[in-house]
Amino acid sequence: MTRFLTALVASALVIVCGAVHGFWSDRWQQPVETAAAAARMDALPLEAGDWIGAPLEVKNPQTGGVAGTLYRRYENHRTGDAATVFLVCGRSGPVSIHTPEVCYAADGFVVGAKSKTPVGDNDAAFFSADAVKSKAGSETRLRIFWGWNDGKGWTAPDDARFTYVAYRHSPVLYKLYVQRDLNGPAQASREEPCQSLLKVLLPELDRTLFAPGS
Repeated sequence: MTRFLTALVASALVIVCGAVHGFWSDRWQQPVETAAAAARMDALPLEAGDWIGAPLEVKNPQTGGVAGTLYRRYENHRTGDAATVFLVCGRSGPVSIHTPEVCYAADGFVVGAKSKTPVGDNDAAFFSADAVKSKAGSETRLRIFWGWNDGKGWTAPDDARFTYVAYRHSPVLYKLYVQRDLNGPAQASREEPCQSLLKVLLPELDRTLFAPGS
């Protein structure tokens, strides 16, 4: 339970610190755009394939540049695997910055080297990395996947701020984190649970957030 709570606290930091330096991007979009984009997140189904989600609470989530957040714990009812999902929506400036190397490190995690991982069959790509936090003889180990979408697909650009702000001038941007606790028994013979969840969650996200008329 302690490790799970630590993971939740670390994850909540992602949402808060992602907005710290983003006020400068106001001039590139209208508030109504981000408000409408944030409202669409509430329609995301709780079920995706074998995974069932349950809402989690975020304290004071709407700070500079963040228009909305979605925070859930998903569990696979067939395998018992669990993962936590964070979806942030807002102006492209603040949402494009503050990756796990910044946010998790601020909470005492050491974040390992990241790699780019394809997900599913629709050219989606996410970064993934492991993070470790040692304290008082215990160790919390997390695996984190993250990527962005401005309506043109889920991607993991090396310089997200340049891609979405300077190059595309994206008025609205979503950032998605999926993480799981690695302290449980290793199950190397099975598909990585975060990827398994992403494969069925991304189509639901695309239909909810980007379908015509949504």
